Amino acid sequence: MLNVNLNISPPWASGVAFDIMMALGGSDKTMIVGGAVRDWLSNVPVKDIDFASKLLPEESMKILIKAGYNVKPIGIGHGTITVYKNGKTYEITSLRKDVVTDGRHAKVIFGGSWEEDAYRRDFTVNALYSDEYGSVQDPTGQGFKDLENKIIRFIGNPQKRIKEDYIRIVRYFRFLSNYSHNIDKSAIDACIKYSKNLNIISGERIVSELEKIFLVKNAVNIIDILVTKNVMHSIYNISLIDSFILDKSFLKKLLGVFHLNSNRKYYAFILYTSFILALQKNKKTDESKIINSIINRFHLSNNNKTLFRRNIAWIENKESITKPLIIKLWLDHGELFVSDLKDILMIIDNKKVKILSNSFNNPPPVFSISGKDLKKSGIGEGKEMGKALDLIRDWWIDQDCLPNKNECLKFYKKIISRRP
Repeated sequence: MLNVNLNISPPWASGVAFDIMMALGGSDKTMIVGGAVRDWLSNVPVKDIDFASKLLPEESMKILIKAGYNVKPIGIGHGTITVYKNGKTYEITSLRKDVVTDGRHAKVIFGGSWEEDAYRRDFTVNALYSDEYGSVQDPTGQGFKDLENKIIRFIGNPQKRIKEDYIRIVRYFRFLSNYSHNIDKSAIDACIKYSKNLNIISGERIVSELEKIFLVKNAVNIIDILVTKNVMHSIYNISLIDSFILDKSFLKKLLGVFHLNSNRKYYAFILYTSFILALQKNKKTDESKIINSIINRFHLSNNNKTLFRRNIAWIENKESITKPLIIKLWLDHGELFVSDLKDILMIIDNKKVKILSNSFNNPPPVFSISGKDLKKSGIGEGKEMGKALDLIRDWWIDQDCLPNKNECLKFYKKIISRRP
């Protein structure tokens, strides 16, 4: 056990995190662990503060509720409860030991020491514990040193750690983005060797880690490793995709869009996958089969299915991206869809974005005709009215959205009068 005291006040020396730690018995019973400690020691802004506690989850929950906190038993089966305060979440996980692992899940028992808790974690830099004053415990004796040397290393035998939970392969490559100048060969070799086993990991867990990779500063190089070492094929587990290679300059543009939409879950994954499929060199395979395979593999919601198919259609048919299409998106779906289309077109044809900039940046006026207007003109409800509205609106759009209500009705009456 290595102890380090930097005499620097950490982010949890006051505020909500400090109060939670005090409520749970102070550092004798509860400590800050993992990413918060790692990032603080690396001078990286600390986003999430997680705790490890000697208290059982039910006991911690009872204490915190009594202290007035909003606490939910999310993950309590694995010893984790979550505190909600001032728009932030704080996870408290009881010390635990893995009894049985199968590559996806672990059967755990609660209790044990800080050392035992540390040795069941993935990487040495994630097994650092801090008290409320910033005194750091390093149970493996390697975490602080690896952090200084900027090396990402599995705790113990890499193959053993990976076999406990194969998602650690994807997590390894995410962390590698910050530690790529001093690579532990045994770690990366083990990840590549066992990557074929990612097919047993749920799509949701895969996407969660992959989207974090898309947002790291060294994403282009990490994605290149995932592609060239065939890890990406294992992540998708779909043999129908012949290549995951994207031109690096193209990929950089794509990653820039991801950062602009980093708050949208599944957005980066869906957009990346859309480009991979739309730009497939081998078009012999029925594209719908690949799309359905991905939908099933990653359990896409109905909304995400729509976005996925929509993106592919836009990428494959950029000639159909015209002013009328943009106006219809404004009217039918609103600004978010228009922004999504603009992002895609900026990647594949930035010149066209400039040509259509006025349509992208300025919403059209509200279409002034409604079903009530047509009903007054004697048009029946249902399909007849729907066709009439579509016909009038298409004409209105072709006229640069300038005709008023009376002009639209006159147009339709003129059309009707010509019908036999």
